[in-house]
Amino acid sequence: MKAFALIPLISCGLLSACGGSGDSSDSSDSTAVETSVNAGIDLQIIEKTEFTITAQGSPANGTFTWQQVSGPSLEGFPLDGAEQTSTAPDIKADSNIILRVSYQSSGSNVVTDDISISVSSNNQLPLAVITQTLPETLPSVYKDTVTLSGVESNDPDENGQIDSYFWQLLSGPDLDITSFNESTLSFSHPLLESNVNLSWQLTVTDDEGGEASTQYSMTLNKTNELVDANAGEDQDIEEFEQVTLDATSSETVTDTYQCRWQQLTGNAETLSNSNQCTTTFTASDVDTDTILSFEVTVTDSKGRTDTDSLFIDVSPKALGLINDSGVGECYNNTQRINCASDDFPAQDAELGRDSFANRLDKVGKGNLAFDYTKLNEFADEVSDDSNSFSCVRDNVTGLVWEVKSVNSGTLPNTSVRDGQNHYFWDLGDTEFTDTSTANTTCPNGTSCGIQTYVNEVNALDFCGGTNWRVPTYTELLSLIDYGKQAQSVLIDADFFPNLPDESALNHLRYWTSQTAADGTSLSQAYIIDMSDGNDLAYPKNNTAYVRLVRSR
Repeated sequence: MKAFALIPLISCGLLSACGGSGDSSDSSDSTAVETSVNAGIDLQIIEKTEFTITAQGSPANGTFTWQQVSGPSLEGFPLDGAEQTSTAPDIKADSNIILRVSYQSSGSNVVTDDISISVSSNNQLPLAVITQTLPETLPSVYKDTVTLSGVESNDPDENGQIDSYFWQLLSGPDLDITSFNESTLSFSHPLLESNVNLSWQLTVTDDEGGEASTQYSMTLNKTNELVDANAGEDQDIEEFEQVTLDATSSETVTDTYQCRWQQLTGNAETLSNSNQCTTTFTASDVDTDTILSFEVTVTDSKGRTDTDSLFIDVSPKALGLINDSGVGECYNNTQRINCASDDFPAQDAELGRDSFANRLDKVGKGNLAFDYTKLNEFADEVSDDSNSFSCVRDNVTGLVWEVKSVNSGTLPNTSVRDGQNHYFWDLGDTEFTDTSTANTTCPNGTSCGIQTYVNEVNALDFCGGTNWRVPTYTELLSLIDYGKQAQSVLIDADFFPNLPDESALNHLRYWTSQTAADGTSLSQAYIIDMSDGNDLAYPKNNTAYVRLVRSR
């Protein structure tokens, strides 16, 4: 391709008269000189080869400048001079380069011409290489991790690299392999009845799409024991949790096998199906950390067997040494519902000790999770069905509670521990007027304050103890069974009989040992009403009932 430019040239002649005067005249002429440049013919070359380009310009003695317009980068450009020698770049795919030459002769405008250079990629195919890197000690045996590596595969191109790997098992048993598209491939040496030959093929692809493959053969050795029982991992659980025993990871060389579970140690548990490879049970109630052990026997279709065992550490659930509410049913806005309903979740009956009541290994008896034991006057245990008992031990909190004596007359002509007796509060401070005098609401001839009553009971060495006291708020509240709502009393009358007639004081309020500090005075203490479960800050100079408690 040529480019041209026109340059005007002016030629002048002068004529003169001879011999005297004469006229003179001027004449002028103009011609155009072309400026052109030719970058040469287009080229077809191979990557990384040397090539020469030569430009021609007219008129002669002008200057040439080469620059790259497009395509993969060439080193050294721009360059000055008609002839240039360069080296084609290393490319990944066929490419095209455009070079432009600019030419300017003296007094002319710049003219240009382009040359196209087609560069062909000359990719060298990669080399696929397989090596076995694991196990370190050969030959491999059952359960060894076998690893084949293709990382030594390479691309001979100077700037080439392996872009992908693809493994194929041409012959051999089925293997558990996570991925066939990584530089390495791993699997576990399987259980085998005889030696087995494996044939692998690895295909690698470089960054220019070139592919190469290689094959690799190996032998996996047979296993001495043809049944491998697997009882699973040891487990740490809490009481009442459902436990799954799973032996499905066992292996045999036959297609099928059977399992049989048996318990070796610990509390006897009931398995859902001991003849299945997967079975369940619900952990029973425990008081301390307990170890259970189970064994599975796996038998293949040819009668060959193997056994394996596991340990299960059962710990007590953190239910706390406090009674639950006694509520064992769930409700929506209007009626009782199944506690499994997602519309009204996390109800009281689903949470805490009561929710496990049917699984608790109770010492005595009681509604839901309440657990009481009857004691005689010497604090010895008596039958849960006995009608003759003097106090009750709460097996959850460990507290021993006073049981009131039967009604013995009309106040104040009653016995010392008659449930009808009621007292004013006089534990340590006396910021009130004593309005409950002796022989009025109790049979004592000195005072009807609760401290007097505490002293009387301790003097009796009642139920084998002299440390009887008025319960705290939390201790007294632990007797309330809110599952008895709509009943006349919210306490278990089977264990706490001889309650006073509610009509006597129009309430069943019992004192606690705690003053209600309302910020202005100390004239009130907390009571809990056994008829409805409510608490109240109650004036200390009023009277209320009392039920004493002691630690064991």
